[in-house]
Amino acid sequence: MRRLSSVGWLASHIFALAMVVLMVNLGFWQLRRLDERRADNAEIAAAMSQDPFDIAAHLDRRGLPPEYTAVAATGTYLADAEVRIGNRSSGGQPGFWLATPLELDDGRAVAVVRGWIPRRSLTGLDERSTAPPAGGVVVAGLAFDSVGGGRVAETAPGDVPEISRMDLDRFAEVSGIDVEGVWIRLRAQSPPQPEGLPEPVPDPDLGEGPHLSYAFQWFFFSAGAVVVYGLILRRAVTGREEAPGTELQL
Repeated sequence: MRRLSSVGWLASHIFALAMVVLMVNLGFWQLRRLDERRADNAEIAAAMSQDPFDIAAHLDRRGLPPEYTAVAATGTYLADAEVRIGNRSSGGQPGFWLATPLELDDGRAVAVVRGWIPRRSLTGLDERSTAPPAGGVVVAGLAFDSVGGGRVAETAPGDVPEISRMDLDRFAEVSGIDVEGVWIRLRAQSPPQPEGLPEPVPDPDLGEGPHLSYAFQWFFFSAGAVVVYGLILRRAVTGREEAPGTELQL
């Protein structure tokens, strides 16, 4: 093959090479994200599977627990200070989370997301009671940090207040209860909910996501680009060679 000297073809070669390098690097970037996802999942799974820490003792000795730490607490629900967390779905149905302050035996309070309720329960179409058990309860769940940026929603007078996310500053504002800087997402409770509502929020999905398939796609695209560009060069060379007296300047 003759020397490739045309400025236009040189620019074309550089562009094609740059695109191939970019796509290969995007493939490896997805593989790195997959490794990070696997490491995070392993850490979360280990935190969730350990024996629950008593939340009061953990706060006293170690401070706020890391997210997804399995924790337990004993206390009494303050049902009159309950708060709804808006725009939460389950099985494709719209609804809310119900978050209730749990007064610990030492007088401190921790917000507990007791679970999910369907929107229709607010209109009387689901008549099951969502009230927490009266008296002392033992709860077990996962610890989470406050989620900033929460907004207070407009509700009818006398209705349960609603916020957009588990922002503990907003929670304390609308509930009137000073809570600790960690909240619990309920997994189990004794005694249990008498009528099955709210429904426990499932544990987080520890799937690996689409990173591996995305990596394969980028590697496939890079290989395809090499093949296609090779065919373009071959056609250009063949066309020039078939034209008499034409100098090849790729």
